[in-house]
Parts: sequence; C-alpha cells; structure tokens
Amino acid sequence: MPPHPARIGVYDILTKIAGGGMATIYLGRTVDPNGADRVAAIKVIKHELAHKDEFIQMFLDEAKILSLLHHPNINGTLQYGTSQDQHFIAMDLLLGRTLLDVWDAAVDKGIVLPIGLVAWICAGVAHGLHYAHELKDEDGAPLHVIHRDANPSNVFLTYDGQVKLFDFGLAKARGRRYVSQAGIIKGKMAYLSPEQIELLPLDRRSDVFTLGVTLWELTTMRRLFLRDTHLETVFAIRAGLVEDPREIVDGYPDALWTILKRALEPDRDARYATAQELAVALDGFVGAEEAALMPARLGRLLDDLFVGERQRQMGWLKETSAFEASDSPVTMRPPAPMIPRVGDGLGAFGEADLAPDPLPPVVRR
Repeated sequence: MPPHPARIGVYDILTKIAGGGMATIYLGRTVDPNGADRVAAIKVIKHELAHKDEFIQMFLDEAKILSLLHHPNINGTLQYGTSQDQHFIAMDLLLGRTLLDVWDAAVDKGIVLPIGLVAWICAGVAHGLHYAHELKDEDGAPLHVIHRDANPSNVFLTYDGQVKLFDFGLAKARGRRYVSQAGIIKGKMAYLSPEQIELLPLDRRSDVFTLGVTLWELTTMRRLFLRDTHLETVFAIRAGLVEDPREIVDGYPDALWTILKRALEPDRDARYATAQELAVALDGFVGAEEAALMPARLGRLLDDLFVGERQRQMGWLKETSAFEASDSPVTMRPPAPMIPRVGDGLGAFGEADLAPDPLPPVVRR
C-alpha cells in the first residue's frame, strides 16, 4: 500500500498535512478552468474505518450539507464524492487562525480583544448561520440545518480579514441518514443551549444562544457557564446565570449588553428568532463605516498575536505547491492550523459527542 494515494477525485495528492481519530487530511492540487494550479485540503475517512457503515454515513451526511453551503462566512467546500473506493471532501485551504487560537494568544499576552472587532466577527458568524438555517435541498424543501457547535474552535479568521464558520459535522438536518442515539448531547458542554440540556427538539434559536455565549466570553475574556464540574455547568445554563458584562469591563457598551441579553435568554421564545436578527443587531452596533475597516484590523491583530506566522504559512504553501506528486514527502504538517481540525470521537466526524470545552478555564482577575 503506498504511503498516500496518488490521486483523489481531480486532485493530485502531494502530502499528508493532518490527521485525527477518524479522518486524514491531504494537500491536493488540481488545475482550475483558467489553467492555474489550485491547492485544497482533501479530507478522507481513515483506511481502517473506510468500510464501516456508521462512519461512512456520518461522513456522507456532512459532505452533503457542506456541498450546499456557499456563503462568504462559511468555509468553502470544493467537491465531494468517492474516488478509488475512498470517500472524500475537498475544502478551501485557509491562511489564518481559529478564534480559539486568538483567545489563547490574547490570554497569553495579556491582551484584551477589541469589543467592536469581536462583535463584527460574531456578526459574520451569525450571517453564516442564518444562511445555513435557511438552506434548502435540490427540490426546494427546507433542510432545517442547525450547527449545534458555533463556538470559538469552529470559527476561522484569515489574514486577509475573512470570518469563516466551519465544522458542520455535528449539524442536525432533515434527511441525515445517520441519527444520534436518543439522549446523546451534541456540542461543547459550556456552550450548550438550555434546550439542548433539556433534550428538547432543537431549532435555529439554539445556535443563536451558543453564539451569544461566544460573544459574551470574547468581549469579557472570561468564561460564562463553565464551572468545575459538568453538573455545575448544567445548573448554570439552566439557571441562566449571565453576569452583566458592564460589571466586569469598564466602559462596556450598553447597546451590546442589550443585544447579548436577548441572545442569551433562557426562554427561546424571548430570544432572537433568527441568526439574521442577531447579525443585523450586531451590524448596527458596529456601524457600516467601522465594519469597512474591520478586515484590515483583523489582519493586524493576527499579525500582532502570531508574529511571523503569516509569512511562515505563505512560505509553507508556496513550498508545498511546488511539489511534484511523485517525489513529495509523505507528511508535511503546516506551521499552524490552516484547515478545520480533525477530531477523535464520533460527533463532528471525529469529535466526541460531549467534547472538552475549547477555551481554558475561567480567567480570573
């Protein structure tokens, strides 16, 4: 068996760049319609799992949803299918870092993230979520997609100022053939909505709540519901224990707290009915003139937090793009995560149903 496949779909496979419990990601290259080379991240089921129906169906469910998602705030899927008995998804290769990476770096450096920039990032995520929530199948029937995991580890920020939501492996949608066992909670514990805790039927308002948790945490640099035990975390979510951020951060805007309160309503009927409503509210808070400046500000923030990383990623991409498939190295990991992560459990095609929370414990000041 060769160290890696020579070709998958229309992509020549150059090298392995990532791997996890259930999937492997390769760097692939093809020629676009204009005759230019294009590289992509090619995600495949690990060989030893490639004939297990459970994993195949989860993978195909994810691929079908991804293939229908074409939005500026969602990581692009270029192609999916089966090639030489291997199921694959070809994804855009991004230069940047996750929102989780940004949180970690900011905490390490003692930097408080700019509130306006965080609000703008979360507005982008909300726009992407609304697009997914509104998704219809080929016959025009609503798919009722719910992401279920819109936390900082699933938001990618690029050096050219783009905000990309990814990892729809946990997504709930009409028509998914793989169905979770009853009573299994999907997502990160401290980002669950009250209705997820109560195992109620979910709708798009659950994603609004999760994004609200993310926004609260990133504008206060503290954890919201996370406690020392899962049980205590559940009680905090059920009780709606949301501290007023104005008591934590000097000068915290009243207008943003008004938005957050509604996004984090324990009663979903009192919450924003759609992610679009949340996005519009956040867009209004940021303002059009400020929003136009945010992509450049995001790029500068990434450069400040990850000194030299942009150049290392660009250099790595240039080097690997020049490989000949016949003599490329078996494995060449990028200098930093440039693709959606590959997990180790079942949920997000490789992520545990109840995975550890992506952010560190409560930041105390």
